[in-house]
Amino acid sequence: MGLLSRLFGARNPVESMSRKDLHIMEIQLTRRIDEIAGEAKKVDGEIALLLEKARSPLSRNEEISLARRIKTLSQKKDMKLAAQAQLDKELRAVSNILILKEHEADLKSAGIWNQVKDLEPDALEDWLIQKNLEGQSRSDLITTITQMTSGAMSTGVEEDDDLDEILGVIRAVQDGSLEPTDVDLTAERREYE
Repeated sequence: MGLLSRLFGARNPVESMSRKDLHIMEIQLTRRIDEIAGEAKKVDGEIALLLEKARSPLSRNEEISLARRIKTLSQKKDMKLAAQAQLDKELRAVSNILILKEHEADLKSAGIWNQVKDLEPDALEDWLIQKNLEGQSRSDLITTITQMTSGAMSTGVEEDDDLDEILGVIRAVQDGSLEPTDVDLTAERREYE
């Protein structure tokens, strides 16, 4: 099930959603993105506290236990960031649909509106997620939408977490070469060296 069908069901959102409904959806998505970002930041704080605890001498079993707890928290943060990324995509799609609706008259006069509303849902979804229509002039918008009626794109790849890396971070905290608040153990960006 694609993003648009999850958000709008079987209906074509360009044709069926009102500008008011799209604005409300945009506000709700923005609020949820902010909430998830706050939750991820809280997890960062929990990881920093555990790393601070690692400064004191620990047995090998305590180190491994601490590393596992940190790994679990790191995975929790990764899931939150993945959810945030998905919501960012949804927000971009909703914002772009809203912009299309705001320029509906221009698109109809240019003869593009029917092509937009008749697009395959998956192609429309991919295009809406990738484009940022905000701030484009009328002619740029029409050019962009005209190009959209001919193609789609993309995917991404995520990395996996490793317990040995976390143990290395714990040891760096223990020997004082790393501060707990300087650690970011997300799957996409590891910063601790």
